[in-house]
Amino acid sequence: MRRHAQVERMLADAERTRRCAFGGNKALRSAFERRAAAGVLARVFPNMYVDPQYWAALDPPDRTLHIVRTLHERHPQWVFAGLVAATVHGFEHQWSLHDGGVSIVSSDENTASSLARVRRLYAPGCPAEIVDGLPVTGKPRTVVDCCMLFDFRFALPIMDSALRQGVTKRDIIATCGRLRADCTDALRALHYADVNSENGGESLMRGTIIEAGLMVPQTQVVFADPVSGKRYRADFAWRLDDGEIVVAEFDGARKYVDPAMTDGRSIHGVVQEEREREAALMRAGVTRIVRCTFDDVILVDALICKLRSAGVPMR
Repeated sequence: MRRHAQVERMLADAERTRRCAFGGNKALRSAFERRAAAGVLARVFPNMYVDPQYWAALDPPDRTLHIVRTLHERHPQWVFAGLVAATVHGFEHQWSLHDGGVSIVSSDENTASSLARVRRLYAPGCPAEIVDGLPVTGKPRTVVDCCMLFDFRFALPIMDSALRQGVTKRDIIATCGRLRADCTDALRALHYADVNSENGGESLMRGTIIEAGLMVPQTQVVFADPVSGKRYRADFAWRLDDGEIVVAEFDGARKYVDPAMTDGRSIHGVVQEEREREAALMRAGVTRIVRCTFDDVILVDALICKLRSAGVPMR
């Protein structure tokens, strides 16, 4: 395919500003579309194009932000909401929630978007905040919207993350009070929210446990090794009526391979430290330790089976 100098310049400029290229007139749209049809470019949104290798290297939140920055250039009056706003605010969330669509605020309850993959959330008079150059709903409203858009276990990480960032329970309740919509889902997530949850993976696991009807665990429980005196924090702990203590640890793959988390240790070193940690927890009175992976959490049944087998009761 013949080179197109303007298309190439637009693609380079788009990558530099971390957005997508788009055709502002019929001739450019045709030029981009011909290259997308030939596989030279990827069309990732209506009239949005990127280099396929560049796109493949981005994680789902970054892909969404590329699309949103492009939409903001084309529609500067739009206010972004829902998962887009949660991403812009930096709330932790499950990446699988990114489905290629975006949500914007609408003042008309019955107006549908004419653009494919653009969803309108009814929010008359909703004030916008400018975050990283993008107009989005404020943090409390964003959290409430996400709780009404997503299942409980996926909404809980967003709620936990927002509270860690300084959003208060009073903020959430006040936001619910101003809405005409049923905010039961948001209030349920608020009830179970826990600022002690260290990351989105732990929040997702806790939300899955709660949604399955198991006993709600304590989080970040500290145990002291009676031999060494060292103190260890367990991700989750259940103190049962018979005196037994069950601990569950969320094992993300990053803890074994990410230098920021391994502190330069080898995988063998990390595993050996985990064994020493487990021995210390048992000396501190823990009865059983359950290690749970991200896949266990996503599959749900695998997680519940492990916990039930360890003696965690239903609520």
